[in-house]
Amino acid sequence: MSSDTNNSGIYVVEGPAQGQPIPVDGDSVTAFVGPTPRGPVDHAVKIDSPDDFLKNFGVHECHCRLEFSVRQFFANGGRNAVVVRVSGTSVCHRIRLRAGSEELVLEARNPGPLEYLRASVDYDGIDAEEENGFNLVVQRLRSPGSAWIDVQEYYRAVSIDPASRDYLGYILSQSDLVKVVGQPPASRPDPTYKPCTVRESGYVEILTDHVHSPPPSDYDLIGSATEGTGLNALEHIPDIGQIVLLSGAEGAPLGPIALLAADRFCRSHQSLLIIDPPARWVTVKDVLADQERSGFASPNAITWFPGIRARNLQGEKVLTSAAGSVAAALISGDRRDGVLQLHAEGPVMLRGGVRLTAEVDDDAIHRLTRAGINTLVQRSALHLQLQGNVTQARHGSISAGWNALEMRRQVLFILRRIRSGTRWTFFKDSNPETCQELIDQIGEFLRELHARSILAGEYSEQSFFVKCDSETNAAHDGQIGEINFIVGFAIQQAGEFLVFRFHRHQGLCKVAELGWQSGLERTG
Repeated sequence: MSSDTNNSGIYVVEGPAQGQPIPVDGDSVTAFVGPTPRGPVDHAVKIDSPDDFLKNFGVHECHCRLEFSVRQFFANGGRNAVVVRVSGTSVCHRIRLRAGSEELVLEARNPGPLEYLRASVDYDGIDAEEENGFNLVVQRLRSPGSAWIDVQEYYRAVSIDPASRDYLGYILSQSDLVKVVGQPPASRPDPTYKPCTVRESGYVEILTDHVHSPPPSDYDLIGSATEGTGLNALEHIPDIGQIVLLSGAEGAPLGPIALLAADRFCRSHQSLLIIDPPARWVTVKDVLADQERSGFASPNAITWFPGIRARNLQGEKVLTSAAGSVAAALISGDRRDGVLQLHAEGPVMLRGGVRLTAEVDDDAIHRLTRAGINTLVQRSALHLQLQGNVTQARHGSISAGWNALEMRRQVLFILRRIRSGTRWTFFKDSNPETCQELIDQIGEFLRELHARSILAGEYSEQSFFVKCDSETNAAHDGQIGEINFIVGFAIQQAGEFLVFRFHRHQGLCKVAELGWQSGLERTG
């Protein structure tokens, strides 16, 4: 599986082509979705380090739960992350450059009061006869008046004339920082010089006419599937193993709308939803009562109790996110124990400077586990352990054992890699040759999992089967991009297959859980 980052910062992942094996190794993507102080909105941006996050989304001396979560993710061995910023405002700063008696107005691409930009204009190297030509520099600063420049764009010999091929409005259509708004002035913008100087370039900074930004709502977090906003900005990123979804405001819980929509998204992408506990969970009694009232149950979601507190830059103890640590710990356990082999004792998180909001005894841990809630336990000043190994499935799935976290993650991994690895069938019809090639490809992938003891059974026939033929495709035999196949694999016991139907239709792939079946023979 290959990956790349284009100039817009959008993360692109490509699955295997026809004839290529489905990869067993390699980290899946961990996605973080939530509010940040600044940065591109509704775009999945690849993040390689905490500094990379700060450059794109963070502001010094501004407490950000998502930044804390990302920092802990990398500190605990996480990698291969993307971030989607959601915002509660669409208002953008503007830079006004004097142009004689008029103005050239540049508007920030990204909304929010902490998006600090400045611009500079000069005529250096511009031919005297080019009355409409000028040079423009736009900079994105870490903070107001800061010497720390995160991004700089330089546009040489642009024109204020809309009829010119070098018209600034056209050129800035490719900018990540600003765009031209309103009608251009009749003349080019005046040079920007530092006060009390003749030729030394200066800058015009944004007008901070708005300083507050409301927290994003649940609707902002989920966004629109048709417009690809919010959580749906992840739609075209295959192999998303985990999604960390933070609420819009600190201390506020995710509402039922966000939970149900996020769960639906994770079900369709075979991803694990990782969510922090709500602030209202102060005691174990609060948790159990809340779970009894709640109708939410999902084998694709996990949470825990208690939450954690950390000190901000002002030394105040604030409730913050443990989701990044949990996400990284699960991945680190995979690399330590093999490809998604079960972690017998649960992952250990290494973190400094945080404290749990409550202590939980062994009896309470058992009660929380039965309710589908994991428990964070302080093992030392720098060690926290996640106990329980459960999802929030409770009674919401076909099997009572389906709430085991590591088993669910194992199954999601297999389904996700098969869905991504067989995308080449979008351009094929369901003829016998295509069916056999698909059976061979999936079979090779599952045989490798069996060889690594990921699947149960002494022989591969006891471990999995793949069925793709005229029977599974009777309704649309020979139609381009229309193909059905059934995959079963043994997770716990040889010959006890967990069976799924894959249906590819009009560029989409739907995966349906058919349940547990015994004694089926492998086809193909």
